[in-house]
Amino acid sequence: MPEKNLDYYLHRFANLKIDRSHGRPAPHKAILLLSIIELIERRVIFTNAIELTPEIVSTFLNYWNALYPYQKGIVALPFFHLKSDGFWHLLPNVGYENTFNLLRQIRSNYQIRDMLKHAYLDNELFQLLSSDKNRTLFRRVIINEYFDTEERKRLLQAINLSRAAMKYEHLLIAEASEPYTGKKPKEKTRFKEKVREAGFRHAITSIYNYTCSVCNMRILTLEGASVVDAAHIIPFSVSSNDDIRNGIALCKLHHWSFDEGLISIDENYCVMTTPLLSAQRPTEWLLTELTNKQIMLPQNEALYPAQEALHYHRENKFIK
Repeated sequence: MPEKNLDYYLHRFANLKIDRSHGRPAPHKAILLLSIIELIERRVIFTNAIELTPEIVSTFLNYWNALYPYQKGIVALPFFHLKSDGFWHLLPNVGYENTFNLLRQIRSNYQIRDMLKHAYLDNELFQLLSSDKNRTLFRRVIINEYFDTEERKRLLQAINLSRAAMKYEHLLIAEASEPYTGKKPKEKTRFKEKVREAGFRHAITSIYNYTCSVCNMRILTLEGASVVDAAHIIPFSVSSNDDIRNGIALCKLHHWSFDEGLISIDENYCVMTTPLLSAQRPTEWLLTELTNKQIMLPQNEALYPAQEALHYHRENKFIK
């Protein structure tokens, strides 16, 4: 048996089992592996127990849509079929062992969720992927082996955008240890708009665990969609400020209501609703019932919404 070292796995990545009987196939397995590498790099995946999470789905679709915007990408396909390459293993849920072992095809992400506890890599491979240098080598092999020149260009743009957004996100987290000023630090001017938006969105939704801070709704579909937005408390058009403490996670309804001034948050982090709303109207009752409700806050107090930002919203946006 060959030694399972870096060269062994680079060779395996360059020779994935792909059905080539119908011409050049879309490289589902290669895109999934790029997604896993990115999520290990971002520390979203930090143990060798890889569940089919919305984070994996959204990362996979980010790459897929950059390459094939007019084709539907289904991450369940490579998540299931990658087991044929020897280094990717699937652990069925209790009661599904026999059914899963007999299964030859997979149809949806939800089928994976119901039947599978998680996937895991060879321990040797997972350890190799903990190194930034090794991740670069694996990315290079995948990109060179499975994509043509134009696809490589689009793929590298997507990878670079994601890595830049991750750096921006880390900058936002680090900034929260400093006193809140409400001003845009000079070092942020070098980040492009797409990078800024992606980094801020991921930072806010992550620290609120993809949950609306007002109604505690948390919906993450296995198609990569989330009900939660990353909202600026003082609008970015006014403040140019992506400080995490100028952000809050809100569902679609409460994001719109917050921006329109129908709701706000007081100095005790409780919901305020405008007196213009009537509890007698069903659609408005959905908001008025939240009056004085304590919002959900991040676990780390340093990341709480800034009182200065909330004060601005109450004075300038909230309809009194």
